[in-house]
Amino acid sequence: MSSIATSPTISTSGFQPWRPWSIPLDISYMRRTVCGLLNKITKVNFDSVSTKIVQLAISIENTDDPKLLDAFVRLIFQRGAVDKPRVDVYATLCQRIVDELEGERGRWKRVDLFHLGNPMDCFETCFRLLSQYEFERIIHEETSETLHSFMIFVGELVVEGVLYPDDVQGMLDTLFRRAVYDEECTVAIYRFLTRIVGAFNASLALEPLMVVARIEELLLENSISVKARYLMMSMHDQALYPRPHDAFSSTQQRIEVYGLDPNDSDFESAVEDDEGVSTSDIYHTCQTHAKQYILNRQVSEAEQFMRSLNPEYRSIFISYLISTTLNCGDTSDASFVASLFSLDSIRHLCDRSTFVKGFCDEVTHLEDTSIDVPHANHLMATMLYGSPLNVDAVEELASKLHTNSDVDAPKHSKALSGREHTVERLRPSSRRIYAY
Repeated sequence: MSSIATSPTISTSGFQPWRPWSIPLDISYMRRTVCGLLNKITKVNFDSVSTKIVQLAISIENTDDPKLLDAFVRLIFQRGAVDKPRVDVYATLCQRIVDELEGERGRWKRVDLFHLGNPMDCFETCFRLLSQYEFERIIHEETSETLHSFMIFVGELVVEGVLYPDDVQGMLDTLFRRAVYDEECTVAIYRFLTRIVGAFNASLALEPLMVVARIEELLLENSISVKARYLMMSMHDQALYPRPHDAFSSTQQRIEVYGLDPNDSDFESAVEDDEGVSTSDIYHTCQTHAKQYILNRQVSEAEQFMRSLNPEYRSIFISYLISTTLNCGDTSDASFVASLFSLDSIRHLCDRSTFVKGFCDEVTHLEDTSIDVPHANHLMATMLYGSPLNVDAVEELASKLHTNSDVDAPKHSKALSGREHTVERLRPSSRRIYAY
């Protein structure tokens, strides 16, 4: 018999010891890792970054450590509630985490038929409890702008299915009760519902929440302000007749998903000057291509599309470029549109009257747009700076901001007194533009 020292053994060089899946994670390491990944995540790298976050979420749930899970959920939730430009990214991230965790639990059930996990210490339960807690804290302690951002994120979570209508019933009860005397709660309701009425599953959320009945009851109150009444009347119409947004962010994405032949939908032939093209088709085509060019930053193709349009339709395309930029609320989009307007070829195609007509509608409704996009004035100023309009033309446009405010006399006088300030903010001053 060979001795122990001379018996054959397995080489352990490079061998990693076995680690149980339930080994505790260091909370400080988890915070640094999650914060770093959340700083990086965008729509472009969503798949790669979210995969790392999902793997970390599975490890955290397997530890059965409620403090660690609570810290993880808080990091994601608080980031999504304040980062408005990427709120849809965070909501999609939460939806993917929920789906992957459900898949992980399903795989465990194949091994153990009685494996249920801990329903009280799971991501979904922690997220629902935290949303209610954060709402109570924000509505009593934080500013109205924080409340608006929070409700935007909650609306996205309802659309993605992370939160159910029953989870936000209490929030809406509080907001509608306070909306009678607090205008900011009306704005919060509007921003929350705006995310829902444009979703494909809008009716599934609107009916359990009894949105139409709540709004009608609120409109019967005489104490609400004109602004609150306008917002609720607009939302009442959208809730009665939901208009789902296009699921595709661009025509190119639709072509890739459905496998269409791009030669059959060439944009140049879509706006040919013939009797078969209606005005509604022109509007739809301009809107679709405006979104596509802003999303893909295609200056040359936007210029080419402008050339393909008849002169009387070019102001429509300009108007949709401006409105799409304002709705997105991204300063880089405004800079892209300004650079397009500053091209000599574009200015040769469109005279000043065309630009005035394109800017007119959006400037007239700029005050309403600022409700959803607080920095809409800055975006408008950036695009005006790139246009060939002179100071007189800009001041004439700015004078149209408050022409419909004489419904409320005190408010109208206040608007008139601030008109000079509005003009100054819209005037294309290089010092002001670059300060943005």
